[in-house]
Amino acid sequence: MLQPLFSCLTKADCFYNTLLISPPGGGKTTHLRDIIRMVSDGTGYFPGENVSVVDERGEIGNRTRLNEGFYLGKRTDLLDHCPKAEGMLMMLRSMGPQIIAADEIGDVKDIEAIRYIRNCGCRLLLTVHGKDLEDVLQRPYLGPYLKQHPFERYVQIRCEKDGHRKIEIVDSERNLIWKGAP
Repeated sequence: MLQPLFSCLTKADCFYNTLLISPPGGGKTTHLRDIIRMVSDGTGYFPGENVSVVDERGEIGNRTRLNEGFYLGKRTDLLDHCPKAEGMLMMLRSMGPQIIAADEIGDVKDIEAIRYIRNCGCRLLLTVHGKDLEDVLQRPYLGPYLKQHPFERYVQIRCEKDGHRKIEIVDSERNLIWKGAP
C-alpha cells in the first residue's frame, strides 16, 4: 500500500469510512490487509487506531493451527470463522474498536450490522465484489443503504488485461480524489 493512497483515506487523526470495490481476484483482500496494518500501526502522520477484523472465511488473517498468519498490526484484534454480521457486532460490543474491518459484505444482515456500527460512531473498512461504485449502487441491499448513507471513500480496484491493477479513489460525492497504480 502506497503512502499517497493511504493519505487519501485519512484526515488529521480520522480514518474515513472506506469501501474497497473490485471484481473477484482484483486484490481487495490484499489491499484490505495493507490498510488494516497501516491504520493499526500508524504512520508518520497518522496515529495508530484500534482495529477489529472479522474474518469469516479466514482469508484476511489466514491463521493456521499454530497461530501463524498475516501480520495485521499491533492494535488489531482478529475474530475468524464467525459470520460477518454477528462478528462485527460482537467486536463492537467487546473490543472497543475505533475501526471494524470485514471482507465481502453485501447481504441484508451485513447492512443491518453496518447501520448499527456507524450509529455507534465506529468507522468501517470493508470490501465488496463489484466492477465499480455505480455497479455496487445497483445492489438490492447495499445500494439503497449507500445512496442514503454514503461512505466518505470508495477505492475502486481494476485489473487491466495486462495484469496490472489501477486504483481510483472517489469521495461520497463521487469526485475523483486519487488515481494510479498500487
